[in-house]
Amino acid sequence: MKQKGVLNWKQYFKNQNLLTDALKFQEWDKQNLDITEKQTLIKDLTRTRNDDPYFKKETTQKNLQLLATFYCQQNSVDYQQGMLEIVVPFLLLKNKEFPLSKCYAYYNSFMNLYFPKFLEQKAVGQNKELAHVLSAIQFCEILIKYHCADFYSKLMQIEEFNLSMVITQFLMTLFAKGTPIPLVYVIFDQFMQRNNPNYVFYMAAAFLEIKKEKINQLWINNKDGLLPFLNKDLKNLTSEDDVLSIFQIADQLFITTPQSFDNMIEQTSFHDKSILSVEEIKDLCSIGTNLLSQCLYIFCPELVSQCFKHTQNIQNTKQFQLYLIDIRDEKKRIKLSHLVNDKKIIIKKKYLNKLNQDVHYCIVVSSKASLQKGLDLVQQLIMSGQKHISILKGGEEEITLFIKQYNKGGKDGCILM
Repeated sequence: MKQKGVLNWKQYFKNQNLLTDALKFQEWDKQNLDITEKQTLIKDLTRTRNDDPYFKKETTQKNLQLLATFYCQQNSVDYQQGMLEIVVPFLLLKNKEFPLSKCYAYYNSFMNLYFPKFLEQKAVGQNKELAHVLSAIQFCEILIKYHCADFYSKLMQIEEFNLSMVITQFLMTLFAKGTPIPLVYVIFDQFMQRNNPNYVFYMAAAFLEIKKEKINQLWINNKDGLLPFLNKDLKNLTSEDDVLSIFQIADQLFITTPQSFDNMIEQTSFHDKSILSVEEIKDLCSIGTNLLSQCLYIFCPELVSQCFKHTQNIQNTKQFQLYLIDIRDEKKRIKLSHLVNDKKIIIKKKYLNKLNQDVHYCIVVSSKASLQKGLDLVQQLIMSGQKHISILKGGEEEITLFIKQYNKGGKDGCILM
């Protein structure tokens, strides 16, 4: 298993400085082990995989400490509780032909290439915040609202339930904590194959989606058992088939999620590799309090590519049909029925009680000024259990602006208003 992991993973790191990183680790005197949160690391050494005698060995714990410490020092990140869960699979690659220095090189490349920036603490005023974790929780919730509203609405009625309690551990350890080591290798391997750090959000939603029947059963028969199940038993992986099932569902969620979700993340500083400003850090920390966090927003180019005539040259790689829920006021500047490729995709407000769970709906408001009206409807539909609800960012105003710019280009035809 170890050597197989080495051989398979080298292809994922081929553009990284594996030899340079290994040499840096070799040349490190390993005397200075000071890092922020060193005491948290020391405590983690005795509680990580402590049911396995191998992880109680002094040499094992020493090697874990060296890998984690050098990574933190080299990348200027603070150690976070649970981080050793990600280090463990790389330490276990160690053998006579694959020394500890190479374990570090692979681990460092994995963290820098594939692992989202969850571990970076950023100062906000007098406090340090895990800004990326706070924003990641909101991104997860947006995706779960979109695909899992049929039982998300039930979860929100559970007293003391907090989604962050369920998914923070998933995010911080990339689903490794509590998972058998052979299956952690499968998770990491499958994750790297997707080559998309945002994929962690689809995985989190997939864990809930695959357990929805159990969640619904507990909701009906044993509400008191639902919170313990979510906190302790939700991520219960016992075989490779279990892991592959999660990825199959995550793949399906990915191809049926509007591209606007990933675009929204890209418009934040979430993946920015440069040093963030104080304002950017505050923005990441406060995503949960702004309007963008309440639901999934569709950007105008995606709506146009999905629904409008004369836009065949606008690329669309997603696999779903988008319907429009028109709640604009009477002073409409454009007629959607003249623009769309099929008038049947326009849903009037009076038909909201007949929405289909397998169809994707985008609410269209008149302008940014009437956004709250649309968000109120989104919330109402989600809490009634309706899946696949989004809202057009900018409303009708954004459509008008986009069409003018599109027609001005002229090379791909015109959209007639």
